[in-house]
Amino acid sequence: MKRRLWAAVALIGAGCTTTTTVSSLDDERARWWLTDHVASEMRVETDRGPEPASVVVEATPAGLQFRATPAPVVPIENLRRLTVVKHGRGTLEGAGLGVGIGAALGALYGLTRGLSAYESSMDCTIVCNNDDAAAWGAFGFGVMGLLSGVITGAIVGHRDVLELR
Repeated sequence: MKRRLWAAVALIGAGCTTTTTVSSLDDERARWWLTDHVASEMRVETDRGPEPASVVVEATPAGLQFRATPAPVVPIENLRRLTVVKHGRGTLEGAGLGVGIGAALGALYGLTRGLSAYESSMDCTIVCNNDDAAAWGAFGFGVMGLLSGVITGAIVGHRDVLELR
């Protein structure tokens, strides 16, 4: 059971990642990605594995340099993966996923739940059939999904990855 839960969490988290794969930094897509993320704090993975420090891209007359905040320049030849985390975009993606999943589950719950004697009677006011229950379930679960999605998305964030092969 725990394995399925972790698989579901990993699948949802993977949906909030954009990966651009290039063969070298001379590729036009790599230049676009780097231009879009100049001055962003990045995580760098090299031939030796992840670097402990975060890295900032600096534009110099000689070209782009990757400078680790507490360390010297990271050689471009050693780069394998650059990752930028955007918490604002993650918040929006989390909100969208939360509302969508919450509304779908709420509607399914409303359609399949049993009605009470009052809800089945002629005197009912708000929920008189399963269609009404589905609408209110979608609304309630959608609001809960929105709140949990916003919080989760803000913490986890969206990841933009540049992969060098």
